[in-house]
Amino acid sequence: MNHKWKISVVSFCFLLLIQNVNAQDCKTNADLDATPGKYLTAAQYPWPAARAEYFNNMKTAADKAMAKKTLEQIEKTEQQSHAGFNLTGGNWENVFSTTGYQYLSNTKLGQYTFQAALYEFFCANGKAKRNSEYSTVLRIYVNRLPLTTLDRFLSGPFGSSLGSYDFDLQFADWKNHKPADVNAKLINLFTYITCNNSSLLEAINSGNGYFQDVAEKDIKPNNQSNYIYRYWFVKKNDLPVLIPVSRKEYLQSLLEYYEREKIYFQKLIAELTADRSNDIKYYSNWQADVNDKIAVVNKALKENTEEWLAKQAIVNKSEDVSQNYKAKLTEQTNYNRFWKFYDNENKSQPLYKYNPEYFKADAASPAKPQFISIVFRYVTMPASLRMFNNFTKQFDFESLRKVVN
Repeated sequence: MNHKWKISVVSFCFLLLIQNVNAQDCKTNADLDATPGKYLTAAQYPWPAARAEYFNNMKTAADKAMAKKTLEQIEKTEQQSHAGFNLTGGNWENVFSTTGYQYLSNTKLGQYTFQAALYEFFCANGKAKRNSEYSTVLRIYVNRLPLTTLDRFLSGPFGSSLGSYDFDLQFADWKNHKPADVNAKLINLFTYITCNNSSLLEAINSGNGYFQDVAEKDIKPNNQSNYIYRYWFVKKNDLPVLIPVSRKEYLQSLLEYYEREKIYFQKLIAELTADRSNDIKYYSNWQADVNDKIAVVNKALKENTEEWLAKQAIVNKSEDVSQNYKAKLTEQTNYNRFWKFYDNENKSQPLYKYNPEYFKADAASPAKPQFISIVFRYVTMPASLRMFNNFTKQFDFESLRKVVN
């Protein structure tokens, strides 16, 4: 028998084993809550081809080795939290993944993730089955803030007029940018983050305590459909991860963006003219609009004191768009127009950036861990709550601080 075929047969049989839960008889899903489950490490994932791709997005042997070593350390720490815990109602299965690289401030870092998920058992035609989906999941992100699930609180606020026609212009070194490198360093405006929750910011910057996206008083018991996310953040030192963006920095970043718009609109007009496109009407006043945007920003830079310019930039994108509308300005050429700085107005948000003093290049590998985000997603059902409560009581957070130090 072919060697690869042998591996496939073994994997298929293993998958059948975990899918069918030993073909246990049942009448309802509740019958399975006490059924013993299995722990499956990332190395036990049943498909060799998938395991072989765990580290594909790390580009060098040193980066792959660093990611592998770190994820195995994280997995070992998570495994130790199971000691004395009776896993029932499903399997707890691990996988590794690598995202690639991203600039945090001026430093390019490798990003990768440990995931452990609860695949609960359910009853189908009188037999116990393993669900192929999960509600309860632990993700531990290395060198990454999980902005996707935190987008109600943390987000990049700035849209762009720089469309797909000249995507490169969004990047700092646009002349040498390669289209495949979507995580190259961006111009400053697109690296800023708004935060509307002081408790979350404190958790990120201190590395102490946790942040939960649903208040305890609002949690509904026995609810399968509403996910709750709890976050912990692990740091390497006492420096903050996110720091305020000053008004001066923000205004200067707008000027950088407007210079990119000049290049973009000239190219776009040539393209629309050649195609005889009716869309050219939206850009007929682009030069006046861009020049006016530049003049407004330069006026703010010149007429205000250094003390005023050093204060944190607070933006309100909804209000800015409203002002554009009231002034009857063309949307396509008035992106990111500056009107004023805000304070406590509704939907106003302070700007932050990754701290360049915290994130430093490491000679060993850009994949060396400098910051870790821990995210536990759970629902208020018995099996999920058992996993969540055991994790919060037994997980050794201090061991991850050793990983980043």
